[in-house]
Amino acid sequence: MKKLLLTTTALAAMTGAAVADVSWSGSGSINYKTADNGNEAAFTSDAELVASMSTGGAYAGSVSIKAAEHSTAADGTGTAGGAAVTVTMPMGTLTVSDHGGLADAASSYSSVSGMTGLPAAAASTSDANTNVSVSANLGDISASFSSDTNLDSDNSSFGASGSLGGMDFTFGSANDDMGLSLSGAALGGTVTVAVEETGTESNSGLSIAIPLAGSTVTLNVADAAGDDTWSAKIATTVNGASVTVGSNEAGTTTVDVSATIAGGASFVADFSTAASNSEYGVSYDLGGGATFLLSHSEFAAADDYAVGTNMKLSFAF
Repeated sequence: MKKLLLTTTALAAMTGAAVADVSWSGSGSINYKTADNGNEAAFTSDAELVASMSTGGAYAGSVSIKAAEHSTAADGTGTAGGAAVTVTMPMGTLTVSDHGGLADAASSYSSVSGMTGLPAAAASTSDANTNVSVSANLGDISASFSSDTNLDSDNSSFGASGSLGGMDFTFGSANDDMGLSLSGAALGGTVTVAVEETGTESNSGLSIAIPLAGSTVTLNVADAAGDDTWSAKIATTVNGASVTVGSNEAGTTTVDVSATIAGGASFVADFSTAASNSEYGVSYDLGGGATFLLSHSEFAAADDYAVGTNMKLSFAF
């Protein structure tokens, strides 16, 4: 009996040490887009479930399962579902996704407005060809690598960002494209210099952001594909609303407004003189992780909101 008790106690201790803390989270949404430009009205929906595990030590993991996006549109618009597994270790984080959609490592690079930018960096939040992502924190520097499941060189990229020698930097590289930016305090504000090689082009840019009378004035100049460009904007607060007004060498004027309105709802409106495009939206926190969004956008491509008129109900837990 004594031997049995000792064995039972040992097993219980081992089992307790192996038990991990598991938490669940998820999100889902239902969107209704009204008919426009000859397209019929359509419902779409998507959902994602995440299980996270921590051993209480230096290791953790999570499994993300994304359901296939469903649409009632006649063309069957939608995206395939799949799973992604993330493992966090002392030296870094590894994520493998069977459906792609991970951030491209080259998106660590941030160009100055007016520059061409790296093609890979444009897929900053989701790239269909990115199935593997590795990142590591090296003190004040974060480095990352991304690729497809075959680790093919044409779909691989590198990125890094952080502080070095008292200056902040961003770096990105994909195939023969490369970009580097440096920024630091100067002239009472922040000065950023960026250089990049994209294909056969060499581009450069300079950005200066200076606080002025409660506002922030930003001036960007760039040499991209042999053309000199400039843009300027001023960001300020008017009666509690954030307002940004900008212009560029093409004569395009933009106005962006965001504010909290009655009932705690958030309001955003953007306008551009280019083709007189505009977008606006109102989102309201329903509580309990639920949010309702009503938006309309006339921009050719999605900006803050999806193109067209949309009503979206989102849930998160």
